[in-house]
Amino acid sequence: MSFVPGDHITPREKEIIHWMAEGKTASEIGIILSISEHTVSRHVWSARLKLNAVNSIQLAAKAVREGIIQ
Repeated sequence: MSFVPGDHITPREKEIIHWMAEGKTASEIGIILSISEHTVSRHVWSARLKLNAVNSIQLAAKAVREGIIQ
């Protein structure tokens, strides 16, 4: 089985990364998705670990570069 970039990122993480790339804050994303700001932050933390990103900006950039989000 071959590795596909982003296949280890969950659909919810992709959704949150998308909104981050659009410039939304964790609080705004929480409101949009009807989840808590804390939950948003946990998804961001998890996605950062999976993509080895040092911050949210790098996370969004890597997600675009790897075709995880557009």
